[in-house]
Amino acid sequence: MNFSSNTKPLNRRWMTSFRKDKKMDDYVLVGEPLMAWFASRAEWKKLGVRCTAIECISILRHAKNKKKLFVVIRGKGGEFSNFAEALGELLFLTDRLSDADIVGIAFPAEMKPLVVNQAQNMPANWKRLAAHFRCQHVFFVHDSDNVENIGWNAILKEKA
Repeated sequence: MNFSSNTKPLNRRWMTSFRKDKKMDDYVLVGEPLMAWFASRAEWKKLGVRCTAIECISILRHAKNKKKLFVVIRGKGGEFSNFAEALGELLFLTDRLSDADIVGIAFPAEMKPLVVNQAQNMPANWKRLAAHFRCQHVFFVHDSDNVENIGWNAILKEKA
């Protein structure tokens, strides 16, 4: 059977949100300043970065312990889907982690009110993410390469 003659082209607006170029832009704008911030503290050492069409993840190893930190990097955009996609990536990612590994999410600083608001709207689920999926950090990257590191459950006490 040949379906190509009856198939409509994919919606280009939908496809742009899943382009690898977009994820690389997210890494350049949010991930690189975050990695520079980690390097200045020397607690975590960068092992690698994986940017696919679906996700952009930085992998770091602790300087003294054998544990790894996986950080899902999200770019600019204040829409709810950006936050929801980040949580979806966390759930997908943590299937592949060992018990010693931990997880975090990095957002641009302008996403902080949205993230805090959404987390406070679902406190029980937010705490479950920490318990079952080893989520421990939320990073907000400012334009000045300053990074705000907030503990996962501490987000629930932040002011939106």
